[in-house]
Amino acid sequence: MKRFLNSILALMLLASISILPTSCIFDGNDDNPVQTPTGQQGFFSDAINKLIDANYALVEKDGYAELIIPASLYDRSIFTIAQEHKNAMDAISAAGYMTYVNGGAVRDGILGTPLHDVDFSTDATPEQMVAVSIPDAEVVKVTTGGGEIAQAKHTSGEVTDMVPIRGISKDLVGKPTVPTDATVGTYSKRLLDDTYSRDLTINSIYYDYKTGDIIDYHGGLRDLREHIIRTVYDPNVMFPINSSALIRTVRFAARYGFDIDDYTSKAIQEHMHYCDDLSASLLNFYVTKGFTDGCGQRTYKYYLDNGILGRYVLMLKDYMNKKAYTDRLFPALDYFDEQHAGSISLAIAALFLPCIEDNIGSTEPTQANITALWDKLETESKQKDHFELDDFSGTKTETMTIWYLYKQMTADATLTDAEKTAAVKSNAKFKLALMLLNGYAKTDSSLSKYTDYWK
Repeated sequence: MKRFLNSILALMLLASISILPTSCIFDGNDDNPVQTPTGQQGFFSDAINKLIDANYALVEKDGYAELIIPASLYDRSIFTIAQEHKNAMDAISAAGYMTYVNGGAVRDGILGTPLHDVDFSTDATPEQMVAVSIPDAEVVKVTTGGGEIAQAKHTSGEVTDMVPIRGISKDLVGKPTVPTDATVGTYSKRLLDDTYSRDLTINSIYYDYKTGDIIDYHGGLRDLREHIIRTVYDPNVMFPINSSALIRTVRFAARYGFDIDDYTSKAIQEHMHYCDDLSASLLNFYVTKGFTDGCGQRTYKYYLDNGILGRYVLMLKDYMNKKAYTDRLFPALDYFDEQHAGSISLAIAALFLPCIEDNIGSTEPTQANITALWDKLETESKQKDHFELDDFSGTKTETMTIWYLYKQMTADATLTDAEKTAAVKSNAKFKLALMLLNGYAKTDSSLSKYTDYWK
């Protein structure tokens, strides 16, 4: 019924808008031109804004309300989907299943930023997807943190994640703003149910691959327009169940420079202790991942202001509020962003370099000694109780190697030793160490002779 009413509302609003001239716009390799009104300023045209505003009153009242943005109201070329992903969706669709692009790809397309990973949701189960033949691809079932999915592994090297529409968790049954008729369990046939497996409203918008319509249930489009971060359902319910969503809330606010709404902000402070139950390596991943989003300085400030750094990154407690520290760190983080150096190991190396330098003293800076110093500081500060740098994806070894190379590159003895120089340059992590050196040289003129030598 809600979908029907929304469709009627869309038609009424369209009728009240003067007809604009149209032009044919091709969606990448798609052979079908899309008719789109010309002259609209970005995605949020007057027509779309009217639909969003009319629907949002229902979202505020019930916690959800289906909003459909017809394909005729916007330029479908904002979704630049690689041909391999299209092949997968075409095959699943031809087999009679629903196909919706979900999450980040929809969010970024609307914001006008480049699409990276393109995942899609479908009412097919992983077993049913594996049975579908996709051109030039092997389809396999994979178990992830969110459950079983199917992946199309294309001969080109691309991988398409194909995710079943999820039912709601039993933990949400009877909670405010959760539909009483929602399907409980692993899979569902209803897109609304799937939204409750997602964290933020801006990450729970869907693009119907068949029709081109955009579907939003929780005001995600309104929040994108207003630059606001909110959770799909009450954060006081979400964060105790899914504590990683709390850190992701702050991370995405930093990533886009959005404001966290007051209700969610208060919930972050009240429920952060639930993040203590995350494994030390997983907490390390969730915290440091934000520094690879191309907004390192802003991530630092958001993490500091929202209490994440103060609670978990304990080795930096004597640094994080000091101007002398941030005056060195921020230019380095800005440099990494300019160079598109999205490496967790490099971000960690930059964050903790002053601490390592202040404590290494006269100890010979071998990789083993640097690793031992890190372990000592991590334990003594009690950071290891919450935020342990281990070899998750090789992060610890890589970070220690970056510091070792940095110390070699800033040692005068290395500059006069051809053999040492060759060994440093041949190391697989040399470029990351050089990035660290160049970043810290932005505010330390004493490093210029080293940057000149290694460039």
